[in-house]
Amino acid sequence: MARARAAASAGNRPAGIALLEAHLASSPRDVDARLVYGLILSWEGRYDDARRALLDVLAQAPAYLDARVALMNVEWWSGRLPEAREQVRAVLSRDAGNTQARHVLQRLEARTRPWTLGASYTRDTFNDDREPWQESALTLGRQTPVGSLSVRGSEADRFGLTDRQVDVEFYPTFRPGTYAFIGVGVGSDKILYPENRVSVDLYQSLGRGFEVSGGYRRLRFADTTEIYLATLTKYVGNWMLTGKAFVVPDNVLGDAWSYHANARRYFGAAGTSFIGAGYSHGFSREEPRGNGDLIRVNADTVRGQAEVDVTDRLRLSLSGSTSRQERALREPLWQSTFGGGLSFRF
Repeated sequence: MARARAAASAGNRPAGIALLEAHLASSPRDVDARLVYGLILSWEGRYDDARRALLDVLAQAPAYLDARVALMNVEWWSGRLPEAREQVRAVLSRDAGNTQARHVLQRLEARTRPWTLGASYTRDTFNDDREPWQESALTLGRQTPVGSLSVRGSEADRFGLTDRQVDVEFYPTFRPGTYAFIGVGVGSDKILYPENRVSVDLYQSLGRGFEVSGGYRRLRFADTTEIYLATLTKYVGNWMLTGKAFVVPDNVLGDAWSYHANARRYFGAAGTSFIGAGYSHGFSREEPRGNGDLIRVNADTVRGQAEVDVTDRLRLSLSGSTSRQERALREPLWQSTFGGGLSFRF
């Protein structure tokens, strides 16, 4: 196998294929060698031969994930989109963080059902006499070969006031495992939402299921609030474990820190549905977007979330949280948040 790989890397793939064919003639059950054989065949564009070799590997070792990923690539490269989608699902159902499978899924969605239309609603209630907060949103998204692009219109009712905001968000993918998030938002009345909002994150896979990111937020109200954040994520099979830290620099009151920990369990035939739970200390919301989210409180929050593919095209999201916020010389404030949404891919 080492000699065959070296030959293929040097550009002499036929020699590598010949070496492996000779080896497999005497050792037909060597699944590792047959996997390398299938890989080199696929690099040569011999997709039918590569498919047969990889299916032979999976017949002997159905749980061999590398063979499943290689077969997924063969189906994608050869233009067999339904078969490629089937293999993507098979990979993600066992390894939710597989960067190559997520990359192929993005390309598949861009080719077959690129649009998403969604609606969501969130309601916050409190244990004192204040009126509940409400927020609703409509989102239109487009999956492109280089990443997803969406436009969201939001309306919030808080403190007896109403405000609206439009956000444009883009997730460009540079290569499997390397992508970014860029968001720009503009508020209409500049009361509850900022006059403008800028968000930037950069994500990088480190291998072995680890992913790191760093980001920046700028929310311009009467005064500008800047937020810096860092995230560490670990995928373990169908689990995703995430730790995130925010800091708001302040030379007067001192820097405000916020910490968030989340766990998700992916499930379903496509491996993209999930249920999750989390804990936060600091900001009650994991992603501050309005002035009510930036109040400096010592808040402890627990939350749950679920997103489920009801059908291949319809996705349901549900969330709930409760937050205990300390107040000087007063009883703690309890804030409960419930939200739901539907999105349709077409």
